[in-house]
Amino acid sequence: MACLCLWGGCQSFPDPPVSFVAGLRVLGVRAEPAQVSPPAETRLALLIASTAAWPVEVAWSVCLRAPLAGQIVNPACLTAGGPPDLVPLASGSADGSSDQLAITVALPPVSPEVLGQPDATGGVYLPLVARVADAGDALTAVYRLRLNGENANPTLASVDVLDNATGSAAPLPADVGAARVVSGGEELTLGVTWADGSAETFVAPDGTLTTESLTTSWFSTAGELSVERTSARQPTTVLRLGKALPAAGQTIDLYAVTRDGRGGQDYAHRTLRFE
Repeated sequence: MACLCLWGGCQSFPDPPVSFVAGLRVLGVRAEPAQVSPPAETRLALLIASTAAWPVEVAWSVCLRAPLAGQIVNPACLTAGGPPDLVPLASGSADGSSDQLAITVALPPVSPEVLGQPDATGGVYLPLVARVADAGDALTAVYRLRLNGENANPTLASVDVLDNATGSAAPLPADVGAARVVSGGEELTLGVTWADGSAETFVAPDGTLTTESLTTSWFSTAGELSVERTSARQPTTVLRLGKALPAAGQTIDLYAVTRDGRGGQDYAHRTLRFE
C-alpha cells in the first residue's frame, strides 16, 4: 500500500487520526542547513516512526518541474517513475537502530522558472521528493526546501509533562531506560520548550519586522490526543490513555515535530513505559 505525505506525518490508512502512529510513517524532515542557494549541499534527516519491517529504504529526488497555481509540488513528480524533471539525488537505508535517517544531498543549479510563487514570508521553495519503503509498505514524502536568504531550524529543548494542579512542568527523559511509567486511564498534559532564538525575526515582503510563529505537531502510538497541533495560542495537548493501548510492559512512542513556518523543523522522540 502506498501513501503521500505533503505536510507533517503521513500514514497508509485514513481511518485513525493522523496523530496516531501505526505502520510505516514519516513524521518530519529536518534539513541542515534549512535554507540554501543551489548549487549546494544540505543534509536531510527523516524522522521515521513505528515501522514493523526494518530495514527502511529511502531515495531522494528533486522536482525541477514548476508547480501549478495552488500546488506545492507538480503532480507529475509524484507518478511512478516520474518525469525527466524528477532528478535522483541520493539514497540510503535505516536498520531500526535509530528512528532517524540522514542523507547528504548535492542540489543542482535551479532556474527560477521551476519554482512556485513566493509565500507570505517571501520565501520560494524547491520540492524534494522521498520514496520510502520497507518490506510491506511504501510512501512518498515531499519536503519543501527554502531557497536563498537566511533561515535556521528551531531547536526543541524539551518535551514536558505539566502538573495541572501546580502549573509546574517536568521534562520527559530522552533516555529510553529512564522512561516515565504510565497506566491505562491516565492523562498527560504535554507541551514543549524551545531554545532561545528558535523563533527568528525577519523582514516580511511588506517591509515589516516579523517573528516566526512556532507550531508543534504531536504523534503517539497509543491513546488519543486532545489537539494534534500546539502553538503559543494553544500551548498544550492532553494524551488520554484510554484506547489503542499496548500490553503491560511494552512502550508507547511519543513524537513532537516543531515547524517555524519557513521550512525549518526540529523534532523529538520520547518513550513511555506502559504498566
